[in-house]
Amino acid sequence: MKLSFLVNAVLAVGSMALSSNGCMPTSSDMTTMKFAYSVQKLLSSYYNSVPVNETFLASLPNNTVPHTDFMSNIIGLGRQAELGVDALKQFSAKASNNNNWSMCNYNLPTPTDAKSHLMNAYQMEATLCGAFIGLADYVQCPEASFLMARLSAEHGIHASYIGSHMKPHVFMANSTSLTPAFTPQMVIMSGDGVGHLGQYMNNCSAPTPSAPCGGKVEIGNLGANLTGTKSQMTSGISMPTNAGSTTLGGMNGLLGGLVALAFI
Repeated sequence: MKLSFLVNAVLAVGSMALSSNGCMPTSSDMTTMKFAYSVQKLLSSYYNSVPVNETFLASLPNNTVPHTDFMSNIIGLGRQAELGVDALKQFSAKASNNNNWSMCNYNLPTPTDAKSHLMNAYQMEATLCGAFIGLADYVQCPEASFLMARLSAEHGIHASYIGSHMKPHVFMANSTSLTPAFTPQMVIMSGDGVGHLGQYMNNCSAPTPSAPCGGKVEIGNLGANLTGTKSQMTSGISMPTNAGSTTLGGMNGLLGGLVALAFI
């Protein structure tokens, strides 16, 4: 009996240590991933709501886009968005017995033509790229961090592809900012530019996650700081975090203005 008790105690302590060292998802990680799911599902729902075909794409200005290849890629973006949803559901299934992430009806935009559809898609893709960069600061489990990195790269590629069919230069020679990153609190705000999805969420977003250690994530042009943590209350210092990003002002100059511009 004593030996059995000791074995069980050792296993319990080992399990607690594994969880505390960041290898296993915490409840905070799961809150963050549930929020990620709610915004990823928005994009997937939007793509599924728009019937893309040759006639629809023929409305693009100047008729300069090779419609067959372009249509295949635009449909492919929808498929990739669905895979992102699947990846988050898969993570939830492995990490928790309670992965019933119920959703409600989003307030999806209704594009009038192909141009407005791609403008909507660009705004969402670019916002999700920055959102997942920002969410990397809210998770501690390595698997969760990996998924945030992979999804942010995915959406960055998609936004760049759509943006390549816009007139202006996307990358400026005098830029002082890395790829924009956004906190969850910013993402759920309503707004016309990149960085905001609140106008579409219709109260569908999961609760916004809290930053680790009771702190606050402050995103800058090149990095981010975790300020106001309990460990800093006496030292007065800020801790650098993993996110590389731009400020809101830099974001508006680099990406936000593209949404309002015409396609070639």
